[in-house]
Amino acid sequence: MKILDRYIFRTVATATLATLLVLMLLEMFLSLLVELEDVGKGNYDFPAALQYLLLIQPQRLYEVFPMALLVGGLLGMGALAGGSELIVMRAAGLSLLRLTGSALQAALLLSLAVLAIGEFVAPPLEQIAYEQRAVAKSQNMAIRGGRGFWARDGDYFIHVQSVLPGIRLVDIHIFKIDAESRLETVTKVQGARYVTGGNWLLEGVNRSVLNHDAAQTEQLASLTVASAISPKILDVLASNPSELSIRDLLVYVDYLERNGLDAQSYRLVLWRKLLAPLLYVAMLVVGMPFVFGPQRSAGVGQRLLIGLLLGLAFFLLNYLLGNVVLLYGYPPLAGAGLPSLLFLGAGFYALRRLR
Repeated sequence: MKILDRYIFRTVATATLATLLVLMLLEMFLSLLVELEDVGKGNYDFPAALQYLLLIQPQRLYEVFPMALLVGGLLGMGALAGGSELIVMRAAGLSLLRLTGSALQAALLLSLAVLAIGEFVAPPLEQIAYEQRAVAKSQNMAIRGGRGFWARDGDYFIHVQSVLPGIRLVDIHIFKIDAESRLETVTKVQGARYVTGGNWLLEGVNRSVLNHDAAQTEQLASLTVASAISPKILDVLASNPSELSIRDLLVYVDYLERNGLDAQSYRLVLWRKLLAPLLYVAMLVVGMPFVFGPQRSAGVGQRLLIGLLLGLAFFLLNYLLGNVVLLYGYPPLAGAGLPSLLFLGAGFYALRRLR
């Protein structure tokens, strides 16, 4: 049976990769149309827009893979059904679950590759893309990547370790330079948040004033300062929970909980990433009854429509359950895992009914 396994593996993998390529090209074309509206702002020209789009593609690949796997599985296995090859395989003694298992081998191998991209490749590249676009659009700001980012506000040079959604800054160092380019003050701030009127509220302030060979240190619980650095500028650096790696999500969840902040949305995204293999399996299994059932003689267009509708139904269910979990305070694990379990159960139930 290894020959048949390899044959099904190759068919499903090829169809999935072809579908993924089409979806990526379509997504990139639509994103380019959006970016063209910003071309011409500052130094943001057409090559910079293309570079930005190329850098964010690994993250987009991670996001569209479940849909590509569903449609690719339907098209690949559907092609075997249309050529009566599945009928021959079943006549040779292979059950529906056995054939589905062969298709899942391709899904699991591709899933491991996509998960590795989503964990190690996509987050840093997307952060670089956002920061480079911010630099190109804001000529008066000096923002760059690395560990955190740097910004200049008049005589102040500011280093921020990280920016959380909601424009909360963490681990800040502020250096003030005098008219003779000498270091005047060094301020370390535990955290900062934007209030109103161009003001920032600094929390946990430790400031050292340098005077020739002496230094005077003062500590403040909080301090309100005015700055030209606006939330609009920093918003491009704030991390969307869905775009963070599992490692970063663990760090942010720990930070939020230690500071008494709501971490439920982060926990929901964390569980969704951890349960991603279950999602991929469910997306493929739920499409198999449409291959082996009465629709096995359907054309490519009909299978494509079925895949798109199933994918849309899943994403709507996933979105609704996630919001219900956050709204009513249920465990995030339920919102992350229940949609996949429902689709997986429905797929296996339908397969058993076809036997």
